This record gives sequence, C-alpha cells and structure tokens, in this order.
Amino acid sequence: MAFEDLLAEAEAKGRFRALQILTLAVPLVLIGGHFLLENLTAFVPKHRCWVHELDNTSASLSISEDLNLTSLLKVFIPLDSDGRPESCRRFSAPQWQALLPNVTTQNFSQLEMEPCADGWVYDQSIITSSIVTEWDLVCDSQTLKTLSQSIFFAGILVGHVLWGCLSDRFGRKWILLLNYFLLAVFSTGAAFAQSFSIYCSFHSLLGISLAGIVTGSGSIGFEWSSSHYRDLITVIFSMSASLGHVLLGIVAYNINQWRQLQLVMSVPFFVFSLTAWWLPESARWLIVHNKLDDALKEFRKVAKINGVKDYSLTIEALRSTMEKESDAAQTHYTVLDAVHFPILRTRVLCLSISGFSFLLIFYGMALDIQNLGQNIQRLQIVFGVSTLVSKLVALFFMNCFGRQRVIVASLFPAVLLIFGYGFLSQEILRTVLAMLGISCIVICMCNYYVYSFELLPTIVRNTCRGLIFTVERIGTLLAPLINLLMIYSPVLPKVIFATLAITTCLLTFFFLPETKNQPVPDTIQEMECGHSRKEASPRNQGDTKVKISQF
Repeated sequence: MAFEDLLAEAEAKGRFRALQILTLAVPLVLIGGHFLLENLTAFVPKHRCWVHELDNTSASLSISEDLNLTSLLKVFIPLDSDGRPESCRRFSAPQWQALLPNVTTQNFSQLEMEPCADGWVYDQSIITSSIVTEWDLVCDSQTLKTLSQSIFFAGILVGHVLWGCLSDRFGRKWILLLNYFLLAVFSTGAAFAQSFSIYCSFHSLLGISLAGIVTGSGSIGFEWSSSHYRDLITVIFSMSASLGHVLLGIVAYNINQWRQLQLVMSVPFFVFSLTAWWLPESARWLIVHNKLDDALKEFRKVAKINGVKDYSLTIEALRSTMEKESDAAQTHYTVLDAVHFPILRTRVLCLSISGFSFLLIFYGMALDIQNLGQNIQRLQIVFGVSTLVSKLVALFFMNCFGRQRVIVASLFPAVLLIFGYGFLSQEILRTVLAMLGISCIVICMCNYYVYSFELLPTIVRNTCRGLIFTVERIGTLLAPLINLLMIYSPVLPKVIFATLAITTCLLTFFFLPETKNQPVPDTIQEMECGHSRKEASPRNQGDTKVKISQF
C-alpha cells in the first residue's frame, strides 16, 4: 500500500487538513512581515546636521524671533542642488551674509565645510524612531544598515542548511516548535538591544530561526498532503506571506517606535510555540525512519480528527509502505550527477540563474520602496496588495498559458518598468512603475517554483533543488549590497536588475521547454531520453494532467 493510500483512508471530511493549514499559515503571515520588517524598523528619515545655535534649547532662545528656522538653516547648513539642506555637511562657521537680500547659495559653494561632528536632527513626522535614528546609521555609516540586512539573509541561508539536516534526523514537528520559540526570543532580544552590534547578532539568529519555520512548515504541510493538494498548499502559504506584507504596513501606521514594532511582530510566536503542539509528526518521516508504532499513533490521531470510524490500519500495512519507500530510494544521486547528464546540467544551471535573478530583483526592489516616497506605511501596504494580486494572476496565467510562456512574457515588461522607474523623478509615476515591475517579477517567481518542480526528475529533485536554493539565497543576500551602489549612481542597481531579467528571459526561452500538460520525469534517463525540447510530446488524454489547483 502506498503512503497516499494510507493517507486517503485516514481522511473523510478533511477537517485535519483545514486545521493543519490554518495552524501553519497564520505564523507565516507574520513571517512574511519579518522578511521586510526593516523597511520600517530601519527607515531613513530626512535629516541634517545638529547645530548648537539652532538645536540647543538655551542657545536657540537668544536668537531673534524675527528669524524663522528656514532662514537660519541657510546660515549653518549648505543647500543641495534641489534647494534642501544637505544631510551630511554643515558650514565650519556661520554664514550670516546668507540672510542678506539678493544673496544666492551658489556663492557659498566654495566655503569651508565639515561633517556632522555633533550628530543629526531627524524628521520624526513619519517614523518616530528607527535603528537608523538610534544609532546614527547615516552618511559615512549608511552602509551599516545594509550590513544588518545582509546578515539577516545570511542567517536565513545558514538556517535552511542547518534545520534541513536536523529535521531529517530528529523530525519535523520538534524543529518547527523549537524555531517558533527561538524566533520569539531572538526577535525580542533585537527589540531590547542596546548597541548596533548586539542588534545585528540577534538579527542574524532571527534569520536562522525564521528559516527553520519556513522549512518545518513546508515539510509538515506537504508530507501530510496528497500530491493533488500540494499546489493548493503552496498557493496558500505564498498568499500568507503577502498578507504579512500588508499587515506590516497597517501595524506600522499605529506603531511608530521601532522597538515596539519589533515586539509586536515577535511576541505572537511565543503563542504559536504552544498552539502548534497538537500538530502530529510527519508520518512519512516516521515510516522512513522505521518508527512504525509512532506513525500508527499519528494516523489514528488524524483519523479521529477527521471523524473516521472503524479505522483499521495495521503495523503490517505500514511495514509494507516502508519497504516500498526503501525500494524507491535505493538509487542515490549526488549534486555531481547534475554535471554528467547534459539536459539535467542545462536545467539546473538555467534554474539556478533564474532563481538567483528573481530573488535578487524582488528583494532589491522590495527593500528599496522607501525611495519611492516618504509615506513608508502606505507604500508597504500597496506593495503587499500588489504581490497578493500578482500571485492570483500568476495562478490563472499558469493554467491558461503554461510556465515558460508566462515567464518570458512577464520579463519583457518587467525590464521596461524597472528602467522606467529608475530614470524617472516624478514620485507617483515612479511608484506605479515600480509596483508594476514588482508584480511582473512576482508572477515570474510563482511560475518558476512550479516550473522547477516539473523540470527536474523525481529521483534527484530534492538534491538539485538544494543546490538551486543555495544559489537563490545568495541572490537574496546580495540584494541589499546591490542597492548600496546607489551611492555612486542612483540608476546602477536598476541597470543590474534589468540585465539579470533579460538574461533570465533568454535562458528560459532558448534552453528550457514548456511543461504545461507534459509528463513529469521520474528518472534522469526518462528526462534525457524523452523530455528534451524537441522530443517532448503532449500527454495522452488518459494521463493525469499536472495542473495547479485553484481556489
């Protein structure tokens, strides 16, 4: 008896599946918020140098009431090309002649200036405090903000490798529960950090535990589901992350202190570590590890939740399933096998470059939405809504037009939109183009995850996905560093994003086949012999089609 047959016997009304998905999806909403939390907690407000004569209370009282702040700023702070006070420099000595009529600031461009030696004054009209304002991560220290973001994504990369190995050895449930608790502890620790170095340490540990939750949720959700429900679960989990993006913006409207916002996004995970105790351990993992008595208990628990009466599963049936699972896993392949088979090598290479490009572009643009306007909360909500709608559109497009066509067709407008918002200066138009560009990339990403499953043979799918996933996360890690290039040229990151999008478009079109309504290869030999671009043929009508589940 196959595992899915055992699972079908334990299901009647499907109550367990609904409860399980709900239990796993609610934490993933907040996980989606954590991925972009530093859009708010590391917000960079408008700022200028602190000036003793203006910002010291006792000194400012002695200044004539006839002079307003705008006039006085010209005496102490040089103006940039847009006529606004510079953020990182001030005059070495007051320039009182700036108050005289018919005097332009261009006459002061050659005067001696100095960096902001006494600190900065920040605009608190949007965000009252952030890690940037608390530890002065501006001007010469602005790269430290990017460092904290890269450390976070590096933690996610390490966490996926670490928890993937530990969950294979010790089980899915306990790793998930442990990481709920660890994320709550580390994120709360970051909220109370008294120095930037301590904050970064907690932030990296937060990334590691976040990866454990994503890994554990996916493993338990998929391994307790039959194959025709896995696409639906993928969509629900993905939608949960987008809802988290929207929720983050809504919460930030009411909480302007970064420490409070960090706590609000952290404390619920203490609750999740308790409410998820009812989840059964993965029966598939228990069977593979020859823990048949425990697997039988979990199956009976699921049958009881589903209201199945007279459930008669036996140890012998489980043992038969274990033997079939073992027979199927007798042939082992490594990552090096991807080099020996030409079609597999091409697919792994193209998918790695595509995943790297999609995640680098997505997070590069997502972490840069502050530059679209100062109302960061509204931008965060608009971003979340756009990704949510894009995933629904992607679901429809995949079923109607296939995978390869949708990716290629979405990347062309993405390139134009990325270039457009990179070179335009009008705020509203830049925002519209940026959100449309992000939407195109999200559509590509949704297709890509299904596409990569269908392109790789079953027997080496997890092994190849591990390699591809590592390359993807390197792209995520580099995204904040690419944005740092805006110091030298504001359009340089957009040029890099567009170049990667064009490269991915060409690779997908010329080297990867369409997989809609095509058989999914089970072995490498099947793929090499019958699933090349020229030899792929449509399914017979009697075959079961590979289709993405819809709501």
